[in-house]
Order: sequence, then C-alpha cells, then structure tokens
Amino acid sequence: MKCMILNEGLRRLGTPYTFESPPLDVAVVSNIEIVVTCFECLLFLSVSSDNVISLTRQIKTSSSFWSICLKTPTQMVVSTSDDIRNVRMISVDGVETDFQHVEFPKKTYTLGEIFSTYVQSKNTLVLTDTLAHTVYVFDTVKGTSRAVTNGNIQQPRGACVGPGDTVMVCSEKMHVVHLTVDGDFLCTYPVDMKFPYRICVSRDGTRLAVSNCTVDNRKLQLYKILPTLNN
Repeated sequence: MKCMILNEGLRRLGTPYTFESPPLDVAVVSNIEIVVTCFECLLFLSVSSDNVISLTRQIKTSSSFWSICLKTPTQMVVSTSDDIRNVRMISVDGVETDFQHVEFPKKTYTLGEIFSTYVQSKNTLVLTDTLAHTVYVFDTVKGTSRAVTNGNIQQPRGACVGPGDTVMVCSEKMHVVHLTVDGDFLCTYPVDMKFPYRICVSRDGTRLAVSNCTVDNRKLQLYKILPTLNN
C-alpha cells in the first residue's frame, strides 16, 4: 500500500506515500511526477528533490486500468479489465480514447490477466495474454498484428520496452523473454525468482528491474544490462 523511491542499491530514500486502496501499476510522467493506477482512478504524485512523495491530483476513470505506460508526454496507454477494449489511451487531463486501427482479441479480461506496453518510436502496442500464453504485437498505424507463442512464453505478465526498441516480457518459467519489436524471439534471461511479474528498464537502457508475485519469498531484483545485449 506504499509508493517509495529506491536508489541503485535498492535502499529506500525519502518519505513514501501511503495509498487508501491497493496500487496496481506506476509510470514516470516526468522527473518530478509519477502516475499510479488504482481501482477506477489514476493518482498523480509529485516527487520532491528530497524524495518526498505526495498526492497532487486524482482522475476518475470509466473502468479499472491495470498496467500503464507513456505513449507521449501527455498521453498514456493502459490495459483494462472487464472491457472489450482491452487497451485504451488516457491523457494526463483524463480524456479517454481508443486505438482506431487495432483489432483486439474478442474477449474481456479480469484484473491481472493482461498487461501492455508501448514502443513509441515504432508505434507498436504489445499485449500479454497470461492465460493464453501469448504475446500480441500490434502496429497501431498499419493496423497489422501478430500473435507470438512459443515454449518460452508461459503465462506472460508484465512487459516493457527494452534496449534498442525491443520488448522484454516476464514469463512464469523464471525468466525474461526478449523479443524484437516485430515479435521475433531473441533469447531468454534467467531470473532468480518464482513467478516474475513486473519488469522495467531504466531510461538509459543499462539496468533491468524485475519483481515477482508469490505469497512467500517476494523479491525485487536489479540487473545490469551489458552493452552486448544492445546488438
């Protein structure tokens, strides 16, 4: 029920923020602002120079959004629950819109069954379908799509943009799957945790953070991305 700032040694800095309802996901809007998805709302939090986090505003949403990432500096991409529009867009002012050239799977999902990320430079939307063991890749301009399945993708969860506009996806099999922006398989990276769940790459592409979802032995791990992975 808290949002906190951690340094590169994963030590807590400053003063955390305590939520009134469970937070679901977080995205960095700017150097001084973050946004968090909660039940049917978005919370915008400011981060001071001494790492104190405080609530600045709240936006009510039409449904519960789960994962969130930036599409542009003023617009975000969110995955939904109980909504046939699996992934939507919402502006920092709370205006919700839909992808016009994307045909999503013909089904609705409950919270935690799909995750999304967006590769800005490639206009590519990535959707992970946990129960179908599938990663969907959509070109939001051309309107084309691809469903990616292979033995390495088992109950995919969180996804993020990796080095060189690639895509990195958490898989239940204790590893991270690395894909091209077109969905081609590159490799897997083992992680020392059960059920890797959320993933994030630093802005400079040098560090990878992974967390898991287990009843016991919960972890947050930070990995160094070697320059060879960018080739």
